Amino acid sequence: MKKTKNSIIAIILSIILVIFIWHKFLVSGNSVIFILLFAGFYYFLAEELKNLNKRKCIVSLIIAVIFGFIEIICSSINIDYTLGNIIDKWNIINFMGYTILAWSIILKIYSMTENYKQCDEQEIKIGRVRILSNNKVSFLINMLLILIAWLPYFLRYYPGLLTADSCAQVTQAIGNSRLTSHHPVFHTSIISIFINIGVFIFNNINTGVALYTIFQMILLATMFSGVLQYLSKRKTPLSIKLIILVFYMFYPINGLFSVTMWKDVLFAGIIPIFLTLCSELIFNTDEFFKEKKNIIIYIVISVFVFLMRNNGMYVVILTMPFIAVVLRKYLTKVIPMFLGIIAMYLIINTALFSILNIQKGSIAEMLSIPLQQIARVQKYHNDELDDETKQEIDKFFNVTNIGEKYNPILSDPVKAELNEMYFNEHKSEFIKLWIKLLKTNFKDYVESFISNSYGYYYPEAKHWVANRTMEKNKLGLEQTPIINGKLVSKVDSLIEKRD
Repeated sequence: MKKTKNSIIAIILSIILVIFIWHKFLVSGNSVIFILLFAGFYYFLAEELKNLNKRKCIVSLIIAVIFGFIEIICSSINIDYTLGNIIDKWNIINFMGYTILAWSIILKIYSMTENYKQCDEQEIKIGRVRILSNNKVSFLINMLLILIAWLPYFLRYYPGLLTADSCAQVTQAIGNSRLTSHHPVFHTSIISIFINIGVFIFNNINTGVALYTIFQMILLATMFSGVLQYLSKRKTPLSIKLIILVFYMFYPINGLFSVTMWKDVLFAGIIPIFLTLCSELIFNTDEFFKEKKNIIIYIVISVFVFLMRNNGMYVVILTMPFIAVVLRKYLTKVIPMFLGIIAMYLIINTALFSILNIQKGSIAEMLSIPLQQIARVQKYHNDELDDETKQEIDKFFNVTNIGEKYNPILSDPVKAELNEMYFNEHKSEFIKLWIKLLKTNFKDYVESFISNSYGYYYPEAKHWVANRTMEKNKLGLEQTPIINGKLVSKVDSLIEKRD
């Protein structure tokens, strides 16, 4: 009876997947293709359903449904930055297709991780050398493989990619403008070291940029290799480690970002290290607390998380209550460790900033979401706003009609026009204005939030890739490619497909 039920479910799900693939990706095609697709889906789903337990089914289905909703909602945003394209007869099939596809993949991953202990071989051996293994030689080889894969990007975009934010940090690094916390001071300090080496030793600021780029590439590859080594320690299946290594090496965005002077790049590298430490803390608690060096490393990495991004502290703080609940039997050890992290944060953000006379960054950086939402309302509903409301909005900005500055995917133009002095004196009025507009423009608020963030969680987002040219500047920074061959251009063209 159960076998028949599973077969019927597999048939229904396979039919939906075939229709989804036909409509979303193929549109037309030979009937043989669809028969083969159906057979493949049926075989795969039937096998997974055989050993499906309730817990695995519910967890994987929740994740898959979330993914399905993200695909449908963000596909509409991706067209014209509104939710107006959601109501479509095909979106029901698309939602079901994305959900079933994601559910199937998640089930397969679960199956692979459950059965990995049955596999003795979890590494690749080339002579005496072991790759993707938990040893120092493997760590170095993985790092070198990643670096070699990224080398064409360095040669193609020499000395590196710099945007407006990057140039602002370089300006602070060479002392042409006051050091502020608008960008992470720690990251600006790292940039300063290499830029000044280039200027004072090589008499060339571009050499300084190149030295920083090399440093960033090595550090990022080291952190990625550290993740692979940890996976080996956890006896992760070889196939999964190999997929991750290939992703690190050949996914174009990784290579592009490795040569981009952004705080986000090193932050993206430190976060997986932080997560591996959290994993070790939770799953190997007794061993973790046996050695004091583990506690020190956890505190140091946590500090680096908030040093690399001003909002990194939120990541660290938000993990604390969850870890405390899971490790409630170890609170006498966990709480002092957390207090140490918080103490370091307070020391750096108060005493150290005061001693170094570091100017606080703009308050506008904390208000990206509400500022964008207000600007969107004025852009698309200005005629519907009464004069009093328009005047209230104008008081908080340095321009009349902030809606004209609104860009759905970039908050900088709006943030730049915030009247900080007026805002600081009328914060409660700003909150009242925001709530007032929310009541009549809820949909616009939602659309504004998704438009400004969907590139972080929607795989097919457009225009979410860093610029591949050097920002125009007066610092003497210029891009001088060392190579510009057909192969590099071909690889680079793959990045365009993400735009």
